[in-house]
Amino acid sequence: MSKEDWRRVISYPPDKEEPVAEIYYKDEFWAEINYEDHGSFFVCFCNIDEGNYWELPYDEAMEVLEEAKNRLKKLQRTPEQQAEHDAWVEKYKDWKPTPEEQAEYEAKMEEQRKKYYD
Repeated sequence: MSKEDWRRVISYPPDKEEPVAEIYYKDEFWAEINYEDHGSFFVCFCNIDEGNYWELPYDEAMEVLEEAKNRLKKLQRTPEQQAEHDAWVEKYKDWKPTPEEQAEYEAKMEEQRKKYYD
């Protein structure tokens, strides 16, 4: 992915009172930012294949994206942690847990979900 993959187009759709910023990624429509309601910006995402369309308040959408990014950033591993993780994955790649081990594992995963996502 590079900046050259993105294209921004200002257009004047006939159904809008104000111009909109259309954003394309690799020549495919990705999002639109529009200005409505006397000073409110909205970001719109569209799944063209399925015909879904979502229009969200711009500031709210950006805040949610920033929060999600910050949560994810907290989980990033250092190179040393990644090496430890890779070794752990290799060690347990053929693990066949007993029902008790599976229950213990699921309880630990639920604890982690609550810790990081609640």
